[in-house]
Amino acid sequence: MRNKEPWTLLALFATSAAVGDAGQVDSPQDSMHAFLAAMPKVELHLHLEGSIDAETVVEITNRNGLEYFTSVDEIEESLASRPPGLMGFLEHHFKLQNVMQRRQDFYDATFGLARNLHNNNIVYADLFFDPQAHTSRGISFEELFEGIDAARADAEQEFGITINLIMCINRERSVESAFEMLDQAYPFRDRIIGLGMDSGPEYGNPPVKFADVYARARKEGYFLTGHHDVDVRDSLKHIRQSLEIIGMDRIDHGLNASDDPELMAQLVRRNMCLTGSPVKRTTDPAPQDVDRIMTLNNAGVCVSLNTDDPEEFETGYLTSMLVLFQDASGYSATEMTRLMWNAFRAIWLTEPEKERLVSQLRGYAAANDISWDDVIR
Repeated sequence: MRNKEPWTLLALFATSAAVGDAGQVDSPQDSMHAFLAAMPKVELHLHLEGSIDAETVVEITNRNGLEYFTSVDEIEESLASRPPGLMGFLEHHFKLQNVMQRRQDFYDATFGLARNLHNNNIVYADLFFDPQAHTSRGISFEELFEGIDAARADAEQEFGITINLIMCINRERSVESAFEMLDQAYPFRDRIIGLGMDSGPEYGNPPVKFADVYARARKEGYFLTGHHDVDVRDSLKHIRQSLEIIGMDRIDHGLNASDDPELMAQLVRRNMCLTGSPVKRTTDPAPQDVDRIMTLNNAGVCVSLNTDDPEEFETGYLTSMLVLFQDASGYSATEMTRLMWNAFRAIWLTEPEKERLVSQLRGYAAANDISWDDVIR
């Protein structure tokens, strides 16, 4: 797919420019691209169902005897013709997720994604999956989860990447359906790190709709997060509900907080991290929401860059997104490292486990003559 092309170019930069040897590339911009390509990375906002590469989709489709998405060209056409906005995105996304029907399908999708993450020097990822979208089609929670989890474990052995799993409430579904998902997940709760909330429409399905579900999830040991897409009606109200009523541990998207200085100050006081996703469609001149992310970062808010659905946007995987964001923002290597550090510090692990990962980024900064004190200012 076209979103792999930037990574192919960046791989050449990464192999021709070792850490600290930026002089081997041709220009300052090439040097920045090589720096971003080789940087150890964390991905906190990533949907399995939007991260299945086209070749794997076609393989699964043909294996299951489906009549759509039987070629890469057909997938490309679906992406190109989808209407703008969240619901246009979901129109393609829902069709794509229905391709997966068996344990092997979920395994192949997850393992293929892990390989792409490894190729982007991602050392840790939180991966969203949407059980209700699949159990509502007659697939058991056990079957889909065991496929995902087996691939996650195998990927850790083969690639050395740590992947944790976050199951998501589909917010347009009923509260009863969300509770049923918690019941189904209960036997596997020690292998699921968090509960999230995605899908849509968001307006009319606020976070407080699922307050009791989140309260039970907290008692069962899950970390809590939820989507707050950009420029949705009542977005600021929803963010406040998640902070003050739900007590979420992270906020996904949430970039409209940049419109409210008091809310930004509250995020800073609470040390609350936002998982921004400055994606780019082919019709966008640059990644979306760059100015908002810069405003949040300048205010001291913990905001990170994440790909969301890398196979469904031109931004692609994280290296490509970082390059496009840096080109649009003009951020320095220190500032780009700070955004990545924000992701590292928002990881849901014990402090020793987190420090083991952060030390990789700190060592990378030192090898590139970047002051760690400047990164964490």
